[in-house]
Amino acid sequence: MLTIFTPTFNRAHTLPRLYESLLKQTDHNFEWLIVDDGSKDDTEEIVKTFSEEHFKIRYIKQENGGKHIATNVGLKSAQGDLFTVLDSDDWFYPDAVEFFNTQFNKFKSMKALITLDTYEDGTVIGEKLPPLTKVNWVDLRYKYKVRHDKCYVFKTNAIRNMTFPQYGKSRHMPPSYQWFEFSELYDCYLANKNTKYVEYQEDGISSKVKSNYFKSAENYCEYRKLAHKQLPYLKDKIINLMLFDVSWIDTKLNPKYRFKNLELLIQSIIVLPPSLILYLYYKRKFTKKGWLN
Repeated sequence: MLTIFTPTFNRAHTLPRLYESLLKQTDHNFEWLIVDDGSKDDTEEIVKTFSEEHFKIRYIKQENGGKHIATNVGLKSAQGDLFTVLDSDDWFYPDAVEFFNTQFNKFKSMKALITLDTYEDGTVIGEKLPPLTKVNWVDLRYKYKVRHDKCYVFKTNAIRNMTFPQYGKSRHMPPSYQWFEFSELYDCYLANKNTKYVEYQEDGISSKVKSNYFKSAENYCEYRKLAHKQLPYLKDKIINLMLFDVSWIDTKLNPKYRFKNLELLIQSIIVLPPSLILYLYYKRKFTKKGWLN
């Protein structure tokens, strides 16, 4: 069985579309697990109107802690053998669940499957996947330059314990924190199959992601440290060090968040001058846009 996990915050208006896409699935061997991250709208009332005739629906409400914390709850609560995240403003193609279940039954050793996201008109978001059966996610991102959103399905027992850490009151952690962890142990199977429609909201996480370098500086410091261990190319390592510094500067160079490895600490200090320029540029830009309020 597949757990379709939906973290949601004030998305009562988009959930019915997602629900309708689940009703249209050609395979109903799944549960829909919704974790409400402290919504102030009528999300709970909307969920109560959804029938469980064709598949199980579970609803959990928590205080607002961010999508990464909601994901931790989802991983802990998932009852399916497979696990995928379906954001509240996205929805599935009718044969998505059937395709996922078929692929995992076909490849018994598969721990993760990556498929394609599209816009509503069917246009693939970003690049298609390379013509490979499987690949490590780090190679997929940095060697094959697949950087845009894709659909990920995991074996639940392979990812359940790869929860997101929490530092201070930060309410955002990049989803790729989990993928870097996963890549230390497993490869991903690939399929150039359209399975998920994606709609980007103006007030969504994606639209203001770089502002989280400041709003969730502590989390981003830890994310950059994890990523640095696996980055394959010097250019990417330098960029990562500078972006680490941007968030570290915002913590007032708190020693708690510095690199523990002496060599990497020295490298991060060496690139501090250009990082400070980048910090000031982003700070001014995001303050002007009102994204740091």
